[in-house]
Amino acid sequence: MKTKDEIQRWLQERIAHELQTSPDTVSPDTLFTRYGFDSVVVITLAVDLEAWLGVELDPTVIWEYPTIRSLTDWIVDDFFPAHTA
Repeated sequence: MKTKDEIQRWLQERIAHELQTSPDTVSPDTLFTRYGFDSVVVITLAVDLEAWLGVELDPTVIWEYPTIRSLTDWIVDDFFPAHTA
């Protein structure tokens, strides 16, 4: 089980890696579209997140929940509801 903070940090680190920047510069409230990712990067991010979490995710969740914070909240609410720390 992953915590909200762990998921958010993982996403910040992965996005920072793609952008070649520090994770601290990646805001949890910035829209994913602002990063200029193409569909290959988005699908790779979703697949890597799925593997890290150990749950099945549709790659379109990146667009349905368009920020790190909204995606993290959805993941915790749907997959880890008893563990919202």
